[in-house]
Amino acid sequence: MDNNKIIEEARTYISNDKTVAETAEELGVSRRTLQIHLKQIGVVDPLLYSLVLKKKESNLKTGRVKGGTIGKITAPTYTKDEANIVANGIIRESYTYEEAAKVYGIPKSTIYEMVHSDFVSETTKMQLDIVAAHNNRKKNAKRNII
Repeated sequence: MDNNKIIEEARTYISNDKTVAETAEELGVSRRTLQIHLKQIGVVDPLLYSLVLKKKESNLKTGRVKGGTIGKITAPTYTKDEANIVANGIIRESYTYEEAAKVYGIPKSTIYEMVHSDFVSETTKMQLDIVAAHNNRKKNAKRNII
């Protein structure tokens, strides 16, 4: 990559009131590519790199002030009843989290979060741990057979 192009991208980023993603879109590159180029500025132009870091810091602070989602903890999007229905279904059917995700049409990470939330009793959580341990033993046994 041409250093002049990287420098120009960094200058564009620090001189406007946009995020890395917005600047990347404006420049016609991916957000990840722009992030990599902005890191490379540290080698090419350390002073410009310090300005890039200040701009990133400013964007983080502004995001929090303007009500952005950076660092904001959001409330769950599921109810206590839904969490318990999923937890009890996993226990009843001995589902893995992956199987439960397919059955309920909910991402695996959300399934895990639901059934380990404060909405679910400690007794139910212990039963889930037993099911998970059983599923892991079955999975490991299958690997040893093959």
